[in-house]
Amino acid sequence: MRKEKHSRRHGGAHWKNSGRHGFEERQGGQVRKPVFRPTIKPVSQEQIREDEEAIREFKLLNQPACALCGQPVKDMSCALNVKSSGGPVHFDCALESVAKNESLGQGDKVAYIGQGRFAVIHYANIHDTKHFSIRKIIDWEEKDSKPAWRSEMADLYSKVK
Repeated sequence: MRKEKHSRRHGGAHWKNSGRHGFEERQGGQVRKPVFRPTIKPVSQEQIREDEEAIREFKLLNQPACALCGQPVKDMSCALNVKSSGGPVHFDCALESVAKNESLGQGDKVAYIGQGRFAVIHYANIHDTKHFSIRKIIDWEEKDSKPAWRSEMADLYSKVK
């Protein structure tokens, strides 16, 4: 005697193909789908505009001056820290400062290598940028300390809705 996979007792369809993977309930012969009920209150468009305006005002009032050029640092995510003063500087100002203080030879270039460090890089063939050697590493930021302005900025980003 052969057993049937799809019996009438189970709705006549295989459970994988039925579309009812435990998410729908049968009630009185009708299929009832679950209803999404949000747990937080919706935010109005006006509230969103007010929040964005408050962020813009905060950014305008809290733009520190670059310790090297004196201009406001508008993009704090790209700013670097100065060891001496502990204030933020533009990335380009830091790169320019390092390049001025280094004597570069033929095929040498200053580049940012991450973790607050720059390097003097030497290319044997100027046209081949895949092959290079690092001649000198310059520590711009202190490795073990995190500046107060960076901690404050990280704290503000973690509070964004």
